[in-house]
Order: sequence, then structure tokens, then C-alpha cells
Amino acid sequence: SGTEYPQPHWFAATPTDNTLQRFDPPQRQRGQSVPNAEEFLRLVGKLAADAQRRDAERQEAARLEAMRQRRDAHVRARVANRADALYIISIAAKLADMHPQTLRKYDREGLVQPSRTQGSRRLYSEEDLERLQIVRRLTEDLGLNLAAVSLILNLVAQMKGMLQVLQSVHPSERSHSIQAVEEQIKVIIRYLGVED
Repeated sequence: SGTEYPQPHWFAATPTDNTLQRFDPPQRQRGQSVPNAEEFLRLVGKLAADAQRRDAERQEAARLEAMRQRRDAHVRARVANRADALYIISIAAKLADMHPQTLRKYDREGLVQPSRTQGSRRLYSEEDLERLQIVRRLTEDLGLNLAAVSLILNLVAQMKGMLQVLQSVHPSERSHSIQAVEEQIKVIIRYLGVED
């Protein structure tokens, strides 16, 4: 009648006349391997390992970014109401979630320079705490050493100065190139985690 049944796997339709013919796979002797099978399996294994490694890297990057955003949001919320506050090193270390020795090291390296009392006690401002978070992002998240962090912080300070000059130009005198440079500076500053 008009009912069609699925054909067994050993039949194949030829492309020219759509008639069914028996498909006989090439015969192999016992113990003989399929040509290029080992190379194919090695390539498939390599591709799977690469895909798994990329997935793990993406997950780790997403985890680090989520941690950084939570940490930055926590610091921003904390500092919003205390612009004039000063903290001794033990309190600043707790607020920055760092060890006091780390703060001393950053001070020695010139990365964060807190003010001092007459007795030479370090007093950290909210701006110093924000700078500590920037140093942490550059060292931990981006893997930079302290010399590179120092260089980047100096460049960022110069870029912020350039940005202020560009923003002070009267709107009627601003060209597209000035606006493009201004936007690029903002992108770099945001990438480094420094608020403009």
C-alpha cells in the first residue's frame, strides 16, 4: 500500500535515481585499524580539551569579575557617607580587606601614601581606600607587579589631567577628534577600575 517504512542502515539511496541499493562497508581483516582513526581521535580529544579549558577560563574570568564588582560596590556603599573620615592602619586594613603589612608595603612603594600624624601614624582617607582597591584590582585581577601598577597609576593621573583639560574646552570649540580622545581616555580609566 502507500505506507513507507524506514530502511535498514545497510541500504543507501543513490543520488542519481533514488533507487535503493545495498551498501557494503569496506571489509577489514581482524585487527586492522581504520585509516587515520588515531589521528582523528587525537584531534577530537585536543578540541574537547581546548573547549573545556576555554570554558574554565571564561568561568574563572566571570567569577573574578563578579567578585570585583561585589567588592567595589561594597566599598562604594561604605564610603558614600564618610568623605572626611580618616582611619588608622588597622581599621583601614579591615575596611580594605587587606593585611596591615600589605598597606605598609604599598606605602613604602609609593602606591598609596596616607597622611601622617605628628607621631608618624598612618591615617587613611576614603580616597586612599579607593586607591587600595585599584591597586588590588591591578595586582590580583590583572596580574601586574607593583612596578607596573605604579606606572599605570601615574599614567592614569596624567590621563585624568588631560581629560579635565579636554572637558574644559567650550562645547562650541569641541571637535570630533577631541570627543574621541576624551572617550578613549574614559574607556581606559574604566577598564583599570579607576572612576573618572
